[in-house]
Amino acid sequence: MSIQPLRISYIELRGTEESIESIEVVYDGHRGSIPRRSKCHFDADFDQLLMVRGVTISFSVVRRRRWFIGPKRAPEVIEIDVDDILSNLPTQKFHTVRNKLAITIGLPPSSVPLNAGSGRNANALRPTTEELPNECFRFRILVVGQSGVGKSTLINKAFGIEKAVEYSAEKFEPGKADIEKELIAGHNDRFVLHDGRGFEPAEGVTCDDVKSFIEKRKKQEHVKDQLHAVWLCVRTPIKGHGDRLLEEGTETFLKEDTSVLQNIPIIVVFTKYDRLLTDMAMQRKADPEAAADQYLQENCIQLIQEFAKGAKLSYVAVSFNLEHEQRRDQLIKLTHEKVTESFGSLF
Repeated sequence: MSIQPLRISYIELRGTEESIESIEVVYDGHRGSIPRRSKCHFDADFDQLLMVRGVTISFSVVRRRRWFIGPKRAPEVIEIDVDDILSNLPTQKFHTVRNKLAITIGLPPSSVPLNAGSGRNANALRPTTEELPNECFRFRILVVGQSGVGKSTLINKAFGIEKAVEYSAEKFEPGKADIEKELIAGHNDRFVLHDGRGFEPAEGVTCDDVKSFIEKRKKQEHVKDQLHAVWLCVRTPIKGHGDRLLEEGTETFLKEDTSVLQNIPIIVVFTKYDRLLTDMAMQRKADPEAAADQYLQENCIQLIQEFAKGAKLSYVAVSFNLEHEQRRDQLIKLTHEKVTESFGSLF
């Protein structure tokens, strides 16, 4: 159960289709209709705050039949964890997109739990940020990786965003990159990401750009404006497929420039791990996952350690397939552990 009741001041749902017939909010065994304001717009204001004591709040969405005959379509049920909503505090609005519906839940100041963050999943980044003191309520990660490694998908999946990250500034144009731009998750502004792209000139960011960015962030007065971690995304290479382990710029950075990070943890993230598992299965390995991990250790991690002498690196392989979701959890947990080690009591 949630630590204390979730208090809601309003609910708003906006769709992109006119097929929605009705929407009901369901919580604690109760259900109530959300009034329609226009064809694709539903909302309800609660003069007496809506109190949710359970662990979830749901929306039952009924869509019109596509034809005048035939069975009535079963309601779609959209379920949201109360802890996910509370994780958006101290901001007073939770926003997410589910089943082509933009859902906004208003939270009055009284919703802020005094002990927010306790009793929650320790493997999630949101609780980490909830436990930060007021002067450091933003968790800032630099994500580096060339086009095609699956970096955008990783960001979206790892931060629970169902659509592309909503930029806080104008969106990047193809072929351009601005490492200074803050990318903020639409439903949780405690996460600030910076896109380092790749290190090659064609990617728009060089080693010098990254070093300059890190140096600048290290000098920031407030901890919330400093850099807390780096994810270096690398596409898992497969033997015989012509895959290169690291791009030239990344090799240079690891060989010569990681000293600029000092205590900032850097995690090498091998993306598209499922490709390697498929390759191992095709080789009829008795345990494809164990064989894949051994392959990574011998053909990737050892090579990186050889030329990145002295650099304190951590490693994790991730996949975007649902059956390997626990590997994304490992990335989040590892990041949490390394940032806590580096920043101590601030986290």
